[in-house]
Amino acid sequence: MADKIIPPALRIWLVFLFLFLLLGYEVVPSILLGAIAGFAGGTIHAWWITPGGEPTTTLELPAPLRQLNPRRLPLGNFFRRGRTQRLPRARR
Repeated sequence: MADKIIPPALRIWLVFLFLFLLLGYEVVPSILLGAIAGFAGGTIHAWWITPGGEPTTTLELPAPLRQLNPRRLPLGNFFRRGRTQRLPRARR
């Protein structure tokens, strides 16, 4: 994962370093704020390019949980919106 974070983080750090210097900040705060921005930007970039997607396997509930009737549980239907089962969406 570090090989996905470090190159864009260095580029972003340099951009923010020069921007803070152009805005009139001192050298040390510019370096520190640029490093924070570079690390955050590199992490977001690595997350963005990492492939994800919809899970290929379905989760099977254990037998004791399948036997429970949600209508008989206290507040069983309180948090349900509809009758359909909600599945997680794929990350894009």
